[in-house]
Amino acid sequence: MNENRIGNVLPEKNDTTEDEKKKWLNAIENMQRIIKRSERKLVYFQNRVKQALFMERPNQRKVRAANAQIGWHAAHLEELQSELRELEYRYNGGIQLRQTEKNDIRRIWNLINRPGIREILYPGRVTFDTFQADSQNWITNPQFHILSILIQRTKTFIGFLILQSKADNVAVKLIVIQPDYRGRSYGADALDEAVHLAFEELGAVYVTGHVPPENHAALRCFEKARFHYIGYTDALKSHYTMEIYKDDWETGATSEQGTAPERLTVPLSELMRTGL
Repeated sequence: MNENRIGNVLPEKNDTTEDEKKKWLNAIENMQRIIKRSERKLVYFQNRVKQALFMERPNQRKVRAANAQIGWHAAHLEELQSELRELEYRYNGGIQLRQTEKNDIRRIWNLINRPGIREILYPGRVTFDTFQADSQNWITNPQFHILSILIQRTKTFIGFLILQSKADNVAVKLIVIQPDYRGRSYGADALDEAVHLAFEELGAVYVTGHVPPENHAALRCFEKARFHYIGYTDALKSHYTMEIYKDDWETGATSEQGTAPERLTVPLSELMRTGL
């Protein structure tokens, strides 16, 4: 990691006041109580339907009504849980990026050994000693920037990202959020911070990313960050190639995404050139 260009802790967003924190905490506690009541109602109607299975002649009208209530409460509960995640996100103040420290290496190793993630960097499960040696090589390589993702208020480690800088380009190689913290806007926040870092600290003219077509959450994050599609390849592992230029980032320009990207004929290895 280039110590001269990136400090130990990247600039944080302004902390909320104590009054604001108390407001969000009260809202979280109220929402948790509402969710518990909704969960109890859902379980009540689920049990009514289960009981009907053991009846010789259940009242079908009541069974249909109970099933309708199950559908309504399940959908309502999903909405409430989504609102709770948003409240928790606001209370925690978003995320911050900092240089990966020694204590983070084992946390990252645990994350990359999860199915669906380890295949990105390794063909199979990797030992901690191997990953520790590899991560040290990446950290000392001036082209690579391995950053830990923390919740701003609690400083809880929730994931990591890898950037690769080369000439006037910075590539977002990987962003991984712990499963318990997904779906709360932390991934999108991390991408926004990574793009800001690439343009303001690493001197990038444009930022690129390669996203598998089945990773819909990642695609939404890149689209929200105003990346535009420049191609598609299905060589080895299929992915979309996306990019954003500094001029567009500074002016807030939104790229047109209405047409499907053309397939690329360049092999994936040629596009990536990561050395990982």
